[in-house]
Amino acid sequence: MKSILKYTFSIFFFWLFVFFINRLFFVWYQLPIGNRIGLHSDLVSAFYKGYKLDFATAVMYSLLPLLLHVVYFITEIKIFKKIALVLMAVFLVIYAATGIGDAGLYKEWNAKINLQALEHFKNPSEVFETVSIKLQLSFMLMLSLFTIPFYYVYKKITHAHIQLEEQSSFKNRFYKSVIYFLIVTGFGVIIIRGGFTGIPMNQSAAYFSRDVLANDIAVNPFYNILQDLTIKQNIPDESIYKCRSNEEAQNLIADDFKVEKDSTVAILNTNRPNIAIIFLESWSADNVSVLGGIEGCTPQFNALSKEGLLFTKAYSNAYVSDQGIPAVLSAYPSVSRVAIVNQPAKVPSLHCISEDLLPLGYSSSFMFGGDLIYGNLRGYLLEKKFVNLKEDIDYPQHPKGKLGIHDEFMFPEFLKTLNETKSPFLQCFFTTSTHMPYDYPSKTNWQSVANDVEKQYTESVHYSDEQMGKFFAEAKKQPWYQNTLFIVVADHSHNTIMQHEAIAPAHHHIPLLFLGGALKPEWKGKTWDKIVSQLDIPSTILHQMKLPTKNYVWSRNMLNPYTPSSAYYVVFGAVGYINDSGSAGSHQQSSFILHSKNLDTTQAIKLNNKATSFQQLIYEDVKNRK
Repeated sequence: MKSILKYTFSIFFFWLFVFFINRLFFVWYQLPIGNRIGLHSDLVSAFYKGYKLDFATAVMYSLLPLLLHVVYFITEIKIFKKIALVLMAVFLVIYAATGIGDAGLYKEWNAKINLQALEHFKNPSEVFETVSIKLQLSFMLMLSLFTIPFYYVYKKITHAHIQLEEQSSFKNRFYKSVIYFLIVTGFGVIIIRGGFTGIPMNQSAAYFSRDVLANDIAVNPFYNILQDLTIKQNIPDESIYKCRSNEEAQNLIADDFKVEKDSTVAILNTNRPNIAIIFLESWSADNVSVLGGIEGCTPQFNALSKEGLLFTKAYSNAYVSDQGIPAVLSAYPSVSRVAIVNQPAKVPSLHCISEDLLPLGYSSSFMFGGDLIYGNLRGYLLEKKFVNLKEDIDYPQHPKGKLGIHDEFMFPEFLKTLNETKSPFLQCFFTTSTHMPYDYPSKTNWQSVANDVEKQYTESVHYSDEQMGKFFAEAKKQPWYQNTLFIVVADHSHNTIMQHEAIAPAHHHIPLLFLGGALKPEWKGKTWDKIVSQLDIPSTILHQMKLPTKNYVWSRNMLNPYTPSSAYYVVFGAVGYINDSGSAGSHQQSSFILHSKNLDTTQAIKLNNKATSFQQLIYEDVKNRK
């Protein structure tokens, strides 16, 4: 039994060593961390605070090889020893791929690897088109560098413990080894569960800091996927989202929707304008100097802001496109981990401004340089009466990047479509080039700062901005322009050189601009400085058109001075809320507030309660929709 005992401890500590090296790689990949972790001690603590999750994951990866060792010990048949070696090679590849994917995803999404990310592999072509050849080769190289050395260490040290000992009877070997394995398995189940507590362990066992990145370093990526799978299987289990009674939640957010009176400021010279919505893929206000961002990145947007009404404190509700686009078109808020458009059975019950405008003779179209299969957007748009959908396959004459056709080719196509469309219309265009892998044709000498960890992203925004400027230069010459309202808005934000925490409202600050010939001259060059959400766009448009807004219960009229100044937003696994007094937010699995600004503890708790109440009520709505 000595060999089995040695193997048990050896494989367990082998996996802990693998997890430690993976954390080192994760931290290295996120460099420079800068102000993302305030205390150096938190960075050090992140390497051991997640030990409970590491122990649980190590047990999961150890029990099956241990079982094969036990079977080999009992039967003395060598094939079981060989199977154990092959199995460990497979496990190493799986974990290495998970760890590398986790590091890469976190840099892009500011979120641990999760099922929402893995669901993209249902369409492998989408994944490989998004990721550059260089990135694919880098992944394979890193996978090899992770797997081969660890496999060698395991084979030479740990696997060597799988051996036969002095001769003993089959009966003696059987009883001893089976009893031992059952005892070890029992302890393993206790470790996986997190002890004898009434509630099984989850990611919160690794949370120890108010710095989100420190907590995310501590969380084992493989355990995170398993926990996310558990959460998904539990949906619609309301325990993940429910913090209080629905009645109490409704009372907590009621003042966000109370308006003393309707004093809508009329900014349009017509109540039947053409409407053109330009969705800027992943644009952050951090890139726009007129919104307090870096200088030189978006000169065209800056110039256009002098011709339109700029909302200086607009916030995205969501963190991915299949949440952000319905937030703008349907005023439907997001729930962390859930995009309602990915549940086709629930899409028909959503309202959309395209359906409100259809009886008035408006035609609706949506144009995207990529593939609208992403996030079931095609199904959503078709259901919402967008009769003319255009995507990459409709423009074979244009060169295509990894993700789709770039903005310098699609903006002219959008102009062409507008020229060919009869008024009145609702036309939407979703840009492409500011999404990974940023393989846009480079035609500018402008560069972001040398130490910019989001250099490619930032420069892609400059590229897209340049193409948008060319578009508007030509659009202004067209006869339909004088009766058109353009709404330029990001679908969601993105990590920037400012390195905000994903839960911080600054991470969700986005550009929002109304402009066009339909805008009254006295509003051109003006700013609206109250806090607004992209959810508020439908109600605002319909108020300007003197149309009913009752179907958009989560949308508020931005241009009513009495509308409260606030916004609710979500990130993966967390919620946040901001108003004029400050902001607060927390993780779903955390027992304390992870982020607050300009607030004492009492105020922070109050705003955090609003955030969790918003999400609870939205989740209830998602769950109950048929």
